[in-house]
Amino acid sequence: MELVIKGKNIEITDSLRDYAAKKLGRITKSASDSVQSAHVELTVIKNPSVAENQVVEVTLFANGNVIRGEEASDSMYASIDLVSDKIERQLKRYKKRLEDRRHHRTKTSMAVVTEEEAAEITTEEEAPQIVKARDYELKPLAPEDAAYHLDLSGKDFLVFLNRNTDQVSVIYHRRDGNYGLIEPNVG
Repeated sequence: MELVIKGKNIEITDSLRDYAAKKLGRITKSASDSVQSAHVELTVIKNPSVAENQVVEVTLFANGNVIRGEEASDSMYASIDLVSDKIERQLKRYKKRLEDRRHHRTKTSMAVVTEEEAAEITTEEEAPQIVKARDYELKPLAPEDAAYHLDLSGKDFLVFLNRNTDQVSVIYHRRDGNYGLIEPNVG
């Protein structure tokens, strides 16, 4: 597995690099067959009003899937611990879903289940489901106008038809106070 550790507004010491490699190595060892590479970005936010200014962002690339986690605290080592716990939970969930899919594919018989049995099955650890759907009218906007509408709406993100590219785009608030723009890339 390839491990890349980068720093932003911080010089990465050998002890910090070793600590991050040890924590992520322990986690990815169990999923070494599926994780090809891991990218770690250590960032220090140089804003005195931000208390939790030590941010660690981890991105794992596993068989075409991306597993990402980000945590912040007042200590870089604590942030590494927090994000490694988060990534470990996500990897367990990812592996469980893979196992469920494999198990589901090999299962060929159908079973008749009573309503009482169905209620028991659904109360046990359920997979997340879509619980709400709504129609949404796409408005043709420039990204700058979309940012303005996003501020007015008070939401975390806004889906809009990008007037410049004629494609559906998403604009969202970032933790650093700026905006992020997601544009589709079909390919």
